[in-house]
Amino acid sequence: MQSILKRLRDASSPPDIFGLHGSSTALFLSRAVEFLQRTLCCILPADEHLEILAQDIAFFSKVRVLLYPSFEIPPYTPLSPDPATVCNRLATLYQLQENPEPCIVLTSAEAVLRRVLPASELNAHCELVIAGEETDRDALIAALTASGYQLCDMVRQEGDLSLRGGIVDVFPPTVDATQAGPLRLDFFGDTVESIRIFDPLTQRSRQSLAEAVLLPASDLLFPPSGKRDALLARLAAAAEQHNWPSGETRMLRERLATGQHFPGMEFLLPLLYGGRAGLQTVFDYLPAKAALIVCDPPAVRRRMLLVRDRIQANYAEAVQRQGAVLPPDDVFAAETEYAAVQERMLLARLTQLPDPDYPAPALTVETGDHNLLAQEIELQRKKRGLLAPLADRMLKWQQDHEAIVLACRSLRQAEHLREMLANYQLRVELLPAPFDHAALRDQNAVYCYEQPLSKGFDSIGEKVHFLSASELFGDKRLRTDRQRKRSRDEGQPVQIDQLAEGDVVVHRDHGIGVFQGLVNMEFS
Repeated sequence: MQSILKRLRDASSPPDIFGLHGSSTALFLSRAVEFLQRTLCCILPADEHLEILAQDIAFFSKVRVLLYPSFEIPPYTPLSPDPATVCNRLATLYQLQENPEPCIVLTSAEAVLRRVLPASELNAHCELVIAGEETDRDALIAALTASGYQLCDMVRQEGDLSLRGGIVDVFPPTVDATQAGPLRLDFFGDTVESIRIFDPLTQRSRQSLAEAVLLPASDLLFPPSGKRDALLARLAAAAEQHNWPSGETRMLRERLATGQHFPGMEFLLPLLYGGRAGLQTVFDYLPAKAALIVCDPPAVRRRMLLVRDRIQANYAEAVQRQGAVLPPDDVFAAETEYAAVQERMLLARLTQLPDPDYPAPALTVETGDHNLLAQEIELQRKKRGLLAPLADRMLKWQQDHEAIVLACRSLRQAEHLREMLANYQLRVELLPAPFDHAALRDQNAVYCYEQPLSKGFDSIGEKVHFLSASELFGDKRLRTDRQRKRSRDEGQPVQIDQLAEGDVVVHRDHGIGVFQGLVNMEFS
C-alpha cells in the first residue's frame, strides 16, 4: 500500500484505485492522510456509510475524523432537519477553519450539494465564555437565541437553552469529542463562576471546563432586529421575480421581520445572506491543500442524479402549488460547480472495478474479503461451533508466517475470545487501539484489539489478516465444545428411550425428578 501512496503523490492526474475490500478503505484513508499530510474530503454514496467508515478509521489511526451528513429531508417540503444533524454540520464547518491539522472529512453525495452559510457569518455568531471572567449574561442569552437556540424548561438536545436564575444551561454543537454534552454556566452577577459539562438525564456534572466556544445552533441566522430592511427587500425582489402569491409573500414578510424560524425555511437560505452569491459550499471551508477522494464513483453519481431529479420534481410541484420557493440553483450547487470542484481537488477515485473509459491509469491494492470465511463458519456452526473452523484457518495462516489481527467490539468480548482460542493452542495478545503494524512482532500470536471493524479483510502484500468479530459472529454467543455438550445434555429435550432408571431429569411441567422407569396402566 505504501507504493500506491507514493504513486498517488506523484501522479499527474487522479487515478482510479481498486481492490479495496472490507474495511481496507479505512486503512487506506488513514495511511493516506498521514503520508500526504493533507486534509482528505471523502464523498460516499449515502449517509448511512459515514459512521461505519469513521468507526473503521478509528481502528487504524488517531487522525481526526469529521462527519458532514445531509439534512435527510425531502427538498422543498415544510420540514425541518434534526437539530443534532444541523449542529453536527456546523461543528464540522467550524473545525475545518479553526484546526489546521490534516484530518479526514466524511460526507455524502447528497450533503455536498446543499449550499451553506458563509464562513464570516458562522464565525461572527460564535461565543467564547471563560470561567472566572465577566460576561454580560443578558447579552449572551440574546446572542444565543439569535444564533438559533430554543428556550425550554430542560436541556435535552443540541440547540436547547434553559434559564434558571443565575444558571444558564445550553447544549451547543460538539467541537471536541472529549467535551461533548450540554454545558452549565453558573453566573454570579455578570461573572461566569464555572463551566461544567453535565448529564441531561441525571443533571449531574461530569467535567469542569476553563472555557467553551458556543457555536450557533442553526445556519438560519437573522440580522439584528433593527437591520432587516435589506432582508425584506430581497424577499420583495424574489417574490416579484418568481411571481409568488401575495398571501405567501405577506406571511413570509411577517415571519422574517420578526426573526421567526419555521419548517421549510432552509430552502430560503439565500435570502438571509444576499442571494446565491453570498453562500458557500462545504468545499469552500476546506483547507487550501485539501484533496477530494470519491468512494464508489458510479454509486455516488447515481445518488447525485437521483437527488437532483427529486429536487427538480419537488420544485416543479411547489411552483404548481404556488408556493414561495427559490430556484434549485439558488439553494443547491449546480452540476457544473461540482464538476469544477472535482477538476480542482480530485486526488483519487476508489472503485470496485476498473473503469476502461477513465483516462488515468488504475492502481491496484491487493486485498481480499472474508465473505467465504463467514459462510464457512456459518455452515459448520451446528457441527463444530463458531470457533473451530476459524481456529483451523488461523493455524494455517500462522504456518504460512502470516499475522492475524482480531477486532472486537468490547474488552469483554476480547478477553472471552482469548480464553476460548487458548483451547485451540492459539495465543492471544490484547493491544490498545489504534492498530500499529510495528506491534506485530510474533507471528505465532493473535493480536486482539478492543475496537470494532465493520468487515474484515486480508492485506495480501503485507501478509496480515484483519478479522472482524462483528462480521464473523454477529450477536451469536460463543461457547466451547464442553459448554455446548453440557447445554445439549442439560437443556435439550430427550426421548424416553434415552433415559435409564435413576437419571435425574427436569420435567417441563413438574420440575426436578428421578426417572424410575415406565409403568403400564389400564384405563376403562
